[in-house]
Amino acid sequence: MATEATQAVTIKGTSGEGNEVATQGLFHFVEYDQSDRMKRAVMAWVISWGLAIASLPLIIAHWLLVPGFLIAGPFMARRYYRTSTSAKKISGLCPVCGQECAIKLEGNDTLPMWTYCSPSRDPLHVIALEDEKEVKVGHGD
Repeated sequence: MATEATQAVTIKGTSGEGNEVATQGLFHFVEYDQSDRMKRAVMAWVISWGLAIASLPLIIAHWLLVPGFLIAGPFMARRYYRTSTSAKKISGLCPVCGQECAIKLEGNDTLPMWTYCSPSRDPLHVIALEDEKEVKVGHGD
């Protein structure tokens, strides 16, 4: 079953005076177990092949769409099956402007990362709190 989890992060920025300031935040992500990964992979494959069947009546486009969807199905399924975690967002106080910010993430974003404060657009550096090492989210090998 997919479980939502959080990890403590350090959010760093540079103040107007040029000083580096930091606050604590939370990195929100989803962890997928074996059965969830299999369900997601099968759904991706079925949807891709369903689109291949649905594109059959399109007179000229089906010469490109049908083979494309048939080939993409197994590749998409493999990608979803190998994805064990998916990033959701980072929440915390912006060290520069002091406002609460929630930064939406792509599913395969990793820490450390550079991003922007959503309210003030100030550049931020987000680092995993646990001994400041790199955290991989996405494909699990």
